[in-house]
Amino acid sequence: MKTNLRFLLMLMLPLMSFLLGACSSSQEIIIQGAEATFHKGLRLLEKRSYLDARSELDIVVKQYPASAYADSAQFYLAQTYYETHEYITAAFEFGNVFRNYPSSRLAPDARFKIAMCYAAQSPRPQLDQEDTRKAIESFQNFIDYYPGSPLVSNAEKEITKLRNKLAKKDFEIAKLYNTLGYYRAAIVYYDVILEKYHDSDVADLAALGKVKALLERHRNVEAKAALVKFYASYPDSPAKAEANKLARSLNLDINKLSNVN
Repeated sequence: MKTNLRFLLMLMLPLMSFLLGACSSSQEIIIQGAEATFHKGLRLLEKRSYLDARSELDIVVKQYPASAYADSAQFYLAQTYYETHEYITAAFEFGNVFRNYPSSRLAPDARFKIAMCYAAQSPRPQLDQEDTRKAIESFQNFIDYYPGSPLVSNAEKEITKLRNKLAKKDFEIAKLYNTLGYYRAAIVYYDVILEKYHDSDVADLAALGKVKALLERHRNVEAKAALVKFYASYPDSPAKAEANKLARSLNLDINKLSNVN
């Protein structure tokens, strides 16, 4: 019995060696295939052959999902859509990076790029600003998830730019109401800017606009208080000359106002 067992083992050893060798060879082929296809896709991306790059990178993602190149291929696949201004699809594909590869080193960059996709779709201030708000929310989410990322400062700058756009949107509405003589409604929008976007590029103009709207409604006491606040909040405003005219019309001492701190 022992002799038969030894004989069987001797017969099986070459077969096992062959199978192990075949598996190792097959694994090597897979690794080489993923690597070659990925780098080909990258070269095409660098040459701005976005559709061809997309095809190669998609092969890596779908045919070699367990390879070391899968997460990078997914990221650069998303980038091909970003480069061709297909921002909705790009945002979805960037999302697949941290959904499918949460431990990837590219997960923070992917979340940042999603915010950039929304920012790229943000329209001029006169139009609907839904994408602007989504971009701000996405940049803030990125900062919350990755506070130590070197991209945080970029995200903060983008948020500032986008908040300026929202402030300008409200400022345009306030000016329109002002022109139409709806001063109460104009004041409401000026107040929104002063409360939510007090550090925006149009905050000083909103403060001065509020003063003028209050004067139109003959609310001089409130107008004086709003003008004093303007001098205190925006001492270097380019609109200072216009503010001085209003101060003189209200019998306010310009020198004292300029020294308010």
